[in-house]
Amino acid sequence: MNRIIQAFIIALVTMTLIIPVEAHVPGIPGGQVTEVPDAAKSYAWYGTLYDTDEADLYLMTLAKGGEIRLSLSTPDPGASPDLALLGPGISEGDALPGFIEIPEGYGSIIIPVDQTASASYEPFTPMALYERAAYARAAPESGEYQVVVFGNTSRYVLATGYLEEFSIAEWVMVPVQVLSIRIWQGQPLALVLLPILGSVLLGMYWFSKKAAPARSTPGAWLLAIAGFAYIGSGVLVLSQMVAAGLVTGPVASMAVTVFFAAIPILLGILMVRKALSLPPDRSWRDRGLIILYGILGFVFWAGAVIGPVLAIAAAFIPAGGLNSGQEPLTEEG
Repeated sequence: MNRIIQAFIIALVTMTLIIPVEAHVPGIPGGQVTEVPDAAKSYAWYGTLYDTDEADLYLMTLAKGGEIRLSLSTPDPGASPDLALLGPGISEGDALPGFIEIPEGYGSIIIPVDQTASASYEPFTPMALYERAAYARAAPESGEYQVVVFGNTSRYVLATGYLEEFSIAEWVMVPVQVLSIRIWQGQPLALVLLPILGSVLLGMYWFSKKAAPARSTPGAWLLAIAGFAYIGSGVLVLSQMVAAGLVTGPVASMAVTVFFAAIPILLGILMVRKALSLPPDRSWRDRGLIILYGILGFVFWAGAVIGPVLAIAAAFIPAGGLNSGQEPLTEEG
């Protein structure tokens, strides 16, 4: 057990070194106008343009001298939406289509788009993206700036900000956001969830054959189901990595993806093993370990949120289960 704890500590330290380099808080715009909560914080906005005369608008408030940092990508090889920045103190006056209104006193910049960029690999979602544009400058005046994406009927990813940080709620909800991103990519939700659902269904059948009657308590079943959900979520990440790799080819950053997939799978295996040996009269030490599994599930995006919830619930189910009110059974009966 000490080696397992040491491995998790190493994994956590590794994660704190990786996350500040590449991760963005994911977001799906709720409409054509999106208020960016913090212009400095790194967000990735997964949007869609449905018409050539349509524009998506992102509003950012900055103080004079604050850094404006933008990048635009698309998962579609033939797409190259346009990107523009409007705001106070901008001296340029690039012409924009008539359906884009330029506020009085604002300047406008059309950011050059690279239509020849090859696909790059995004390790956290994971997916293949074609990077089209990047831009950075200091805000010339304090006020509200507008970032406009327009020009193509396509999907796009707009990254704003530069500070790679997550609140606890944002971190925990990343798996749910990623499911939304898969739908944005055009993947059927049932197909996306298949590795998790398949792992749980097959795992439950296997567990019913392996678990002794004395171990088949509600708590053990919940822990086992959570463990299989963890395993399935790791398999899901690996399958998405393979799909993206068919476009980009193998790249070094896939090691980050493998890391985030391997930890849930390892946790799931440990949880299932624990469920097989979990006595009806489990101790507080058993309960503490199960709660730890649940917390680590949230940390490592395992089990699509429901897995960690089930694991923690398993820790609080009263001892006894099917044999409540009776003497604990032994495997011999």
